[in-house]
Amino acid sequence: MKELEKTRRISISAVLFLLVIIISLLTFKRPEFNFVNSSEKTLTFIANQSHILSLTDFQKIDAADYLLIDVRSHFDYSKGHLDNSVNIPKSQLLDPESTRVIKEAVSNNKPIVVYGETPETANAACMLLYQLGYEQLKLLSIHSFYDNKQFHISSFAVEKPLFDFAQTMKNASIQPIKKITAKTKPKPAKKKVITKPKKKKKMPEGGC
Repeated sequence: MKELEKTRRISISAVLFLLVIIISLLTFKRPEFNFVNSSEKTLTFIANQSHILSLTDFQKIDAADYLLIDVRSHFDYSKGHLDNSVNIPKSQLLDPESTRVIKEAVSNNKPIVVYGETPETANAACMLLYQLGYEQLKLLSIHSFYDNKQFHISSFAVEKPLFDFAQTMKNASIQPIKKITAKTKPKPAKKKVITKPKKKKKMPEGGC
């Protein structure tokens, strides 16, 4: 009787365990966004600076042929912005509406141009889009500001990095990790003890 009760409990536990697995598989959702380009490739892309678009070159192109994304806040965008630009703040790049606009431009073979207050403030958005697989991408090298309540832009020089971060990461991943062994202190040498021989007591001399 006890064995039958034990078997019944094991069967119920197994069924419940299988139900938990089935429910987990049915309710599991794949992540909506996956990184296509690795961190190493992204760092190489940034270090080469081939994606930097100067103000002079930007003025030569037709902005209508590009998706021009202003990654500043809605408030800054409302005060002034570049013509034909779309306002997608950095924090909203992965929103459904933002994703729809970007994918639609890519399907129409439109390269993406990103700009902000400076290239440094827009660089994070540029890196995110590149890692998501949008490789037809440019970072507009400008400084946007307001003067007398008017929107202005000026050229911004982007400095080249002093170090090759991509190669540094690659080297770090190749080199084996050295085991750290605890150093043992050498044992102190034993002092030699020299024993002196005991002097024999002299018998007292005397007598007649």
